[in-house]
Amino acid sequence: MPSFKIRTDQDELMDDFSIQDERLTEALEQLRPINQLLGGYATTMAVIAPFLRSRPHQKTRILDLGTGIGDFPEYIVRWAAAQSPVLDVEIVAIDANPVTVDYARSTLQKRLPVELQSKITVEVADALALPYADDEFDLAIAAMFLHHFAHENAVQIVRSMQRVSKQGILVNDLHRHPLAYYGIYSLTRLLSAAPMVRHDGPLSVLRGFKFLELERIAQAAELQNFSLNWRYAFRWVLSTIEVNHD
Repeated sequence: MPSFKIRTDQDELMDDFSIQDERLTEALEQLRPINQLLGGYATTMAVIAPFLRSRPHQKTRILDLGTGIGDFPEYIVRWAAAQSPVLDVEIVAIDANPVTVDYARSTLQKRLPVELQSKITVEVADALALPYADDEFDLAIAAMFLHHFAHENAVQIVRSMQRVSKQGILVNDLHRHPLAYYGIYSLTRLLSAAPMVRHDGPLSVLRGFKFLELERIAQAAELQNFSLNWRYAFRWVLSTIEVNHD
């Protein structure tokens, strides 16, 4: 039985940039239904949807860190386009892996209607050295991404997210818990998931967080007025986003 007392430092296969074939792309594709089923999208939207609705006549620029296949940006722009009135959202989605970025670009071009394709720009960028100006975005989000980093680098990323965003940040990530571990272990085998997903899914939970660990990251990054809440299924949402109802 693995230990859940401390975060593991074992690397996930998805962090190995030398893997550039269908092992990577197949795994990226399978993250979309997993995020849908296990509340990944719902966790993010519970925070940013009220914010976006509170400014119906303003453009909102969002930076998405560790975008992977770009499924979170896709979900957000589709949701925004379905609102009445339509909400104006533009997203810069970044990933450090050029292969992943190329695949995300081609996938979004195939999946999104033409009128939404310009809403998402996918760029190669390092979350540890964000190449963006202070307050360049309204929001900065990181979904299922922060657990890839040890404490000090996680602090640096959260601090940088705060630097580039005017209105707040959101971190949506995993709660390290035995039920989450054995749940994803069983699910990825029951559904015959790709080998990379079967390997990385349970390992992601072991790299996930307890409440106090995320709280320490937020405090070390000097976040102001942050909230930290648990959501289904075994996810933490750390946010400084506030909704102005005026």
